[in-house]
Amino acid sequence: MTNLFISQPLLKEHQESLLKFSTIPNEERWWRLEINNEDLRWIQENLGHGIEGGKRFEILPKNIALSGALYDGCPWIDRVAFVTGEEAPRVLVGLGDAYNYRSAYAAARERCDPYLSPHGQFRNLEAGYHKHAFQFMQKFGPLHIDSASRLSGDSWWLSLDDFWNRHARFVAVAKLWEDRFDPANLRERWASIAEQHERLDRAGDAPLGYIPDPIRKYVRFCQMPWQMGPDSARSFEVNGFMRQRLVYELVQAELILHTQNCVSTWLPRMESEREPLGTMRFEPTRSFRSLWGAIWELFGLDTRPYGWRLCELCGRLFYPKDRRSVCCCSEHQSLWSKREWARKHRAEVRNKRKHKKSR
Repeated sequence: MTNLFISQPLLKEHQESLLKFSTIPNEERWWRLEINNEDLRWIQENLGHGIEGGKRFEILPKNIALSGALYDGCPWIDRVAFVTGEEAPRVLVGLGDAYNYRSAYAAARERCDPYLSPHGQFRNLEAGYHKHAFQFMQKFGPLHIDSASRLSGDSWWLSLDDFWNRHARFVAVAKLWEDRFDPANLRERWASIAEQHERLDRAGDAPLGYIPDPIRKYVRFCQMPWQMGPDSARSFEVNGFMRQRLVYELVQAELILHTQNCVSTWLPRMESEREPLGTMRFEPTRSFRSLWGAIWELFGLDTRPYGWRLCELCGRLFYPKDRRSVCCCSEHQSLWSKREWARKHRAEVRNKRKHKKSR
């Protein structure tokens, strides 16, 4: 029997090469768009919000197949197309470098700042403002990549109409989750979703409340308020528990639907960099074919305890350091506590006066 001996220097070199190769594992990799600050200035000045920039362009017929590849020095006037029936332009974009979206999420949790993660930044975009869309894609990449090779410089026509529709759907569901314990706000959130549900239904593979099914492709998981009969709709309007329960059902359906294209795979792990290769083990993980799917997974992870909250004072998203935190920093927490005390004190004084008058 032959004894296999690997010298310590050779073993160390092998381990370092393995670690270098796995700096951005394929399972955690996504690609940014190739966008510079000059591009952002042009977008801000010429595209604005929605279809504001369409005055400078010919409106193309619906279902048109756009062609052409991005080349060095390609002018932006040739990279934008407005199409009939779409609420935002299509843009010829190029693929940039890769990054690790799970590392971005880990950094966001460590620094208690959701905006450092793709799903937190996506939640914070100003709806319909195209500069914000490209700033997001400059840092975190497009929601989908229409390129099989994923090589730097690959180009395709990106639909900002689809981008903003998906943004509207994600934000609507995220706000439902954030306000699930606030009866007044929750009623307003459901009313807002009902008003725009046709647009939200177009964002994704199936309408709100549907999940994948191996036989019928998609089936309804939960009934939306606008799908209810008259009696159920009236109950939903007055029953706060019913509105809250439907939040949980819808969030579950959305997580199932938008993460359906993930791939189950395995990653190598070592107990320690100093240990021999015999300590190598493998752990299951999920790989996503789109940033859209990854965003929903990260959002799902934040539904667990200590997920993001909205600061009671400034409205900023933050990760709480403990369950009592309701503000994004100690200064805001202190100021909010003083205001709450003052509000309760004034209420007690008013109640005492009313009690005296009623005697």
